[in-house]
Amino acid sequence: MDAPVGPRKKKENRPAFTLVEVLVVVALFGLIASLVFAPSVSLVRRLQDVRRERSREQVTDYVLRRLPGEMRLSPGAFPGGPAVVLLHRDVLGGEADDRLAFWSDGGGVVGARAWRIVRPKAGGRERGGLYRWILPLSAPSAVDWEDLDPEKGQLLFAGALSFRIGLLPFGEKEWTDEYAGPRPRGIRMKIKTEKEEFSREDWLPPQ
Repeated sequence: MDAPVGPRKKKENRPAFTLVEVLVVVALFGLIASLVFAPSVSLVRRLQDVRRERSREQVTDYVLRRLPGEMRLSPGAFPGGPAVVLLHRDVLGGEADDRLAFWSDGGGVVGARAWRIVRPKAGGRERGGLYRWILPLSAPSAVDWEDLDPEKGQLLFAGALSFRIGLLPFGEKEWTDEYAGPRPRGIRMKIKTEKEEFSREDWLPPQ
């Protein structure tokens, strides 16, 4: 004989989430996550910007110190002509395009050091910026500025658009932007990029 069947429980209807409710919850999670992580992302970006700025300052300081540092090794007088040659140049738009050459034996290589800005040509592969060439056994007055190959030079300051130099000759009170003679007493340097400008004044040892 079959056991008596008790009253059957009715199946409970559990309410389900609607698509709108799911989307609202996802949006809330996204909003909370953005509020939580946004300061961290901003901090990371700021640290990256500070690191880039610091690196730029270090490169600039290195370049502005290196130029007079090499120039200190230039002789007070050069038997084959001027020990230092400075040419004052400007390009369209008013940017400075000075060229500086001097005799030095820094790094164990005797010869002229030539400094100038290189501006990329249409279709060219060279990078723009401030370059330095070492020309062994070449006199500063013999530098062919238009024939300097960027691939044979050293890019010291990428992105530099303007290079201005001033020299103070020994025994003079006025700075000059055109010069050919022995090692001067002082040097002023100014380098500009698209957004920044860096300058330095340095003194060279007496002759």
